[in-house]
Amino acid sequence: MVWPQYATGIGPLMMASYWETARTGFLAFVGIGLLVLIPLVALHYWRFGRVEPRRAFVLYGLLLYGLVALALIFLPFPDRSQVCQGDQMLSTVPFQWVTDMNNNMAAYGRHGIVAMVRSQAFLQQLFNAALFVPLGVVLRKAYGKGPLAVVAIGLGLSLAVEVVQYTGNFGYYPCPYRIADVDDLMSNTFGALLGWMVAPAALVVPRLPSSEDSTAPSGTVSVPRRLLGLVAELVLVIVIVKLLPIDPRWAVGVLVLFRVVLPAAANGMTPGGVLLDYRVRGEDGARANPAQLALRELLGVTGFVAYALIASPLIGISLVDLVVVTLFVVGTFVVPVFRKDQRGWHEHASRTRDTAEPRHRLGGMRSHPAERQAK
Repeated sequence: MVWPQYATGIGPLMMASYWETARTGFLAFVGIGLLVLIPLVALHYWRFGRVEPRRAFVLYGLLLYGLVALALIFLPFPDRSQVCQGDQMLSTVPFQWVTDMNNNMAAYGRHGIVAMVRSQAFLQQLFNAALFVPLGVVLRKAYGKGPLAVVAIGLGLSLAVEVVQYTGNFGYYPCPYRIADVDDLMSNTFGALLGWMVAPAALVVPRLPSSEDSTAPSGTVSVPRRLLGLVAELVLVIVIVKLLPIDPRWAVGVLVLFRVVLPAAANGMTPGGVLLDYRVRGEDGARANPAQLALRELLGVTGFVAYALIASPLIGISLVDLVVVTLFVVGTFVVPVFRKDQRGWHEHASRTRDTAEPRHRLGGMRSHPAERQAK
């Protein structure tokens, strides 16, 4: 991974190049991270019925690490006319960097440990080792891999990088523009092993839970499912308000009818729940009482719509609007995505939850087992 043009010493130009390539990798992570966000959410809901936060954190961490590492390894791409200048681009002598370091120190008349650690050859190997330390940390801490597996994975990835470099990025360049070096294999592999050794101290990296511990309980209604039900209800509300010659603010009253009065009278059923096979119940699975339903909606969707249609126009656009919208979106849809029970803060406050129930049960008025037990 050595850059031949910097082989005589390390300086501001080399460090500036490292920072610039790292910045490029980070910007690539931002773009690619947004592209994989929806597929990630879909995959997690398909596997676990929710987005498991530790798994998502590790995945995005690996994505960031991988893109920055690849940028540091391969960028900047030189002009094709600037390669094949006669430099030796393959080094198969182990510990050649020690000889290069001694030659470099002798050429500049430097001696001692300080001069050694400041030499380009030493810093290059230190960089190569540090580049693979996060890999070893994640493999042990998140995935529980042992030292042999970490060494094998580190060696395999490093070998793949060296092959790509030696083939001129699989033939894109007529010859390599970075040196393929056996010392890089050793330093990368050592870095991965070092990461495995220090992994217990990496508190920021979580241990991934098992699939069983990641999965939402049976009968949990996912946020996307409830969101689709809510959209169906809002469309119905808009149609009713448009068809009837009434003030648009009456939409709040229609929502109260759909999400408070109807569930109270029909054992938790709402139009969206009927469409998507779920109903509102108490926290213990029993029938939710009107007070619970009213509090749930006051702090949830109906309260937000009431604020948007009635209160907000009176106070005008202000910081309050931003705060209200943020609290509503985060508390109702964002935080529940990561929870096993998929419940928002308004549901916790009202001690309610949505439960998935077959369509034949939604169509009937039979009571829930918890209700029968209470009787």
